[in-house]
Amino acid sequence: MTILPAFKIKFMFKSLKQLHWSIYIISLANGVIMTGFMMVLPLLPGYASQLGFSEYAIGVLMASYFVGRVLFEFPVGIISDYIGRRLVMWAALLVFAVSTAAYALTTTAALMITFRLVQGSASSAFVVGSQAYINDVTPHELRGLANGVNSSAINAGVIAGPLLAGFLSQAYSIRTPFWIGSALAGMCFFLSLAIPGAEAGLRAQLGGISIRLAGIRELLRHVLCLPAAALSAVHFLQWMGVTIFLTIAPIITAERLGWSPELVAAALAASGAVSALSSPLLGQISDRSGRILGIAAGLLVMALESLIVLFHPGTGLTIAAFAIGGLGAPAYFNSFLSLIGDVTASGQRGAVTGFIGSFGEWGSIIGSGLITPLLWHNINSGAPLVADVAVFLATTAFVFAARSVLIRQLGDTRPAQARP
Repeated sequence: MTILPAFKIKFMFKSLKQLHWSIYIISLANGVIMTGFMMVLPLLPGYASQLGFSEYAIGVLMASYFVGRVLFEFPVGIISDYIGRRLVMWAALLVFAVSTAAYALTTTAALMITFRLVQGSASSAFVVGSQAYINDVTPHELRGLANGVNSSAINAGVIAGPLLAGFLSQAYSIRTPFWIGSALAGMCFFLSLAIPGAEAGLRAQLGGISIRLAGIRELLRHVLCLPAAALSAVHFLQWMGVTIFLTIAPIITAERLGWSPELVAAALAASGAVSALSSPLLGQISDRSGRILGIAAGLLVMALESLIVLFHPGTGLTIAAFAIGGLGAPAYFNSFLSLIGDVTASGQRGAVTGFIGSFGEWGSIIGSGLITPLLWHNINSGAPLVADVAVFLATTAFVFAARSVLIRQLGDTRPAQARP
């Protein structure tokens, strides 16, 4: 019983050595960006009390980050296809570092919201550029593992951000976490300067870095097609489900189980820890078992998590549900992001990645800002979770029904190297 898992873990560590070293720098940077994003959450009460921010200002402050991501993911993806991934990643890290430090230099809501919008834009630029770069430099048989390493670092940032913010704000001031976050982003910027280019063939293919009208039409042809639309629909629905859960699960557990904010935070941290620890292995499993199965398994696990929390069978089992959900997210994301790399050519990979990512962000906005409050207000707090389970199950069914469309090549006529 224990020999096979031990063999898989040993094989995974052997495979980790085959990944390009730049992936570890990129993963670190993505973890730092997530840390910078999560730092804000435990400081929101401080903004309200110390800086006099209204509830409306705090809500707009949070939303502005996602607005930046929605607006910039697609155009930045196109730009990365023309000028190269490295320039986009360098600029994004530099802007992220500066905008994070700017939090420490202002106390007005309008400026904070502006800097949050800039931070979200920089985050979207780095995520799109780095995701395309990872798929560029990683062969098909290692893409799931590479995305798993990146996902693991991001989940570590989910845990580290609130912890750092809480400790530093208590020990020093509410501004200190942002100075530290800016310093970490600056460190990642200098490390990223060592990343080698992967776009020499791409530039030759596109006739240099000048953006031509014909090139734009070619990019749009690959973005506005049935396979890309199917991938976008899956990602839209998945993000809708995730944000419904994240919005209503703390409410349900507090309302029906009497959980304190600390216990809710502990459950979310348990989910993040499971994701961080399991992500590389789950990524490697997707390399060997197929992307579609990995996507479907992740969606079903997240549906199970929502179902258990809906029925809330006691504190212990509900916390276990959060931990189980920590397996679902990386199983989905590692497989889905690797699938994008499998079905796209390097010349269109940034544009397609950005378009799908931007489309998914709309799902998160609709899930948390529209579906959850409407069902909660008009029915009860459990209704959003019922809808959540339905969304995940419907998305799973769609994935299997549209399998042939989802795995269709988008950018060139390369033969598929393995079953997606």
